[in-house]
Amino acid sequence: MMDDLAEELQLFLEDMDDQLSIMETTLLDISEISLSEVDKEMVNNLFRAMHTMKGNAGVFGYELIINFAHKAENLLDLIRNDKVLLNEELIELFLQIKDHSKVLVEICTQKLEFEASDKKQHDFLLEELTKHLDTETKVVTAEKVVEIIEDVENINLENYTISIELKKDFFESGMEMVSILKYLTVIGEVKTLQLIDDDIPAFSELNPKEAYVKFTLQYTTDEPISEIEEAFEFVSEDIILNIDLVTSIKEVVLEPEKEETIEETVQEFTIFKKPSKKKNTSKPENNKSNKIDNSMSLRVDSSKVDLLINQISEMVIANAKITQYAKDSDDNDFSEAVTTMSDMLEEIRNGVMNIRMMQVGDSFSKLRRIVNDTAKALNKEISFEILGGDTELDKVVIEKISDPLIHMLRNAIDHGIETPEVREEHDKPRKGNITLKAFPDAGTIVIQIIDDGLGIDKDYVYQKALEKGIVRKNPNLTDSEIYNLLFSPGFSTAKEVSNISGRGVGMDVVKKNIEDLRGDVSIESNFGKGTIVTIRLPLTLAIIEGFLVQVGNSKYIIPLDNIQECIEFTKTAQEQYFKNGYITLRDTILPILDIANHFEEDEIIVEGERKNIVVVKNGTTTIGFKVDELIGEFQTVIKPLGPVFQNITNISGGTILGNGEIALIFDVQKLIEHKISYKER
Repeated sequence: MMDDLAEELQLFLEDMDDQLSIMETTLLDISEISLSEVDKEMVNNLFRAMHTMKGNAGVFGYELIINFAHKAENLLDLIRNDKVLLNEELIELFLQIKDHSKVLVEICTQKLEFEASDKKQHDFLLEELTKHLDTETKVVTAEKVVEIIEDVENINLENYTISIELKKDFFESGMEMVSILKYLTVIGEVKTLQLIDDDIPAFSELNPKEAYVKFTLQYTTDEPISEIEEAFEFVSEDIILNIDLVTSIKEVVLEPEKEETIEETVQEFTIFKKPSKKKNTSKPENNKSNKIDNSMSLRVDSSKVDLLINQISEMVIANAKITQYAKDSDDNDFSEAVTTMSDMLEEIRNGVMNIRMMQVGDSFSKLRRIVNDTAKALNKEISFEILGGDTELDKVVIEKISDPLIHMLRNAIDHGIETPEVREEHDKPRKGNITLKAFPDAGTIVIQIIDDGLGIDKDYVYQKALEKGIVRKNPNLTDSEIYNLLFSPGFSTAKEVSNISGRGVGMDVVKKNIEDLRGDVSIESNFGKGTIVTIRLPLTLAIIEGFLVQVGNSKYIIPLDNIQECIEFTKTAQEQYFKNGYITLRDTILPILDIANHFEEDEIIVEGERKNIVVVKNGTTTIGFKVDELIGEFQTVIKPLGPVFQNITNISGGTILGNGEIALIFDVQKLIEHKISYKER
């Protein structure tokens, strides 16, 4: 029963998070356009999200959320009915309401007490809501209500008879009827409630785990019958429910925001008009053409997916051993069966890995709030655009890249984008532009933060690095090497310390976090024009397609996505390499890294045996790896190196081969950087 309750609570938390995301996305959409361009559907989205949160909280009896959401919902109803004018003050208020709603969810679900700061914010927001609602509140007397009843035509309230029979195993659902009945009082009025206990057996025959009772309610509401049915959706499979329309009655229409005033003056005549509300279960969209049919999706706990991926990884290792046995045997039937099994395992592996792949758009959309709040704090005008939101990336990578992105976005706003006045002085639009862009490239995902701000003064960066002793005097440093100084520990070009960010402050941590994901980061800038920060990340951290090579007495894995081709290291090419350190490949200079020499392997020389070059690429840079033997493609389960080996440079992990040997996985980006920097020195 506890497991069922935990599952229902998890669904509640997920749905509340969805509605809060809808609110934030909609409010940010509104803030980025002229208020005259705001359409009714935007406000309706806010109203439906708040109403859904109130309804969900009602099912669990979370009065704190219900009461707070009810006031916010009433104000949104006034706005959507053009009785209160939407302005920037209200947009900011509802952003705070969204943030505070998240706090209330945590307080209610974890049974916490208010912290002083949260209580202060709670009281402040209730005061603000009351202030705006009071602008439309009209105090009515009992006589006035009677007059309205006699003289004014109004909407129909419906009378229903609701019959509820608990199934025998109802208590195993973990739900209770009290919470549902409480919610019914939010959207209507329970006139009578009758408990039917005719089926309760004698005490000697009673099973305390079984339910025996029924309920009959006389219920009045102006909501559609579908809204009543939704109140029972969490227990729909655990009860027998009948809702019968009895009759329609005429009641007076009063505005929802007048509730408290009318209750105080004429309780016997207090009847409220509640607008028709439909549950909003949609999720934030990045692109309307890419709508997802939620009815076809299935929510699964991410830990279950992670466990499945780990099991698949171990199967891949075990399959490698079986494949090795098949190669060593002369049994054709065995080899054919192993090949079939390997193909099937690869399909399963790809399918499972795809489950963990997520579109980056949802994660990126949450960054809009960061940009919005930072821009307001710095009195800057920012146009923030997200491109490539449908690009997919491993969920673990998405989670871990969030903090570096936040840091660099704040940098771009704080020290990249100029103030509106400065931009006008330099013939730029008052509003600065920041673009967050994602796209696939050569088996990796590239994320770029592009701004049209001040750019980076490379001469100033170089001088600051000299002053701090980070670099020695070297007039031959390339632009890329100078910008890379920004990632040095403790380095900053900020002329003033800011509580938002400092261009360079903490950038060493950003770089380390990205490198921990087997990624890399680089900076390009045009002083006075803007800056581009480029992050390149692997698609996944668990399993990759690799290419197995032999160097000396060791075996290594090269990620297949980095390989362009494999070529023979001919005698002519060898002569050129030993003379210049590179070879010519189709009229292009190709730097060569001798892997045996780099990793201090004992070189094995076999006369007449073919020597090989593996041509690899990372970003726009291409070099060749000199290896002894090409073994072939290999499904690679990435295993982290232990503490003893974790500081080995140019290696990103290890894997277990079919014969039990360990093969190290090349960090292609680091090896390329080593070769290029060595060549330039």
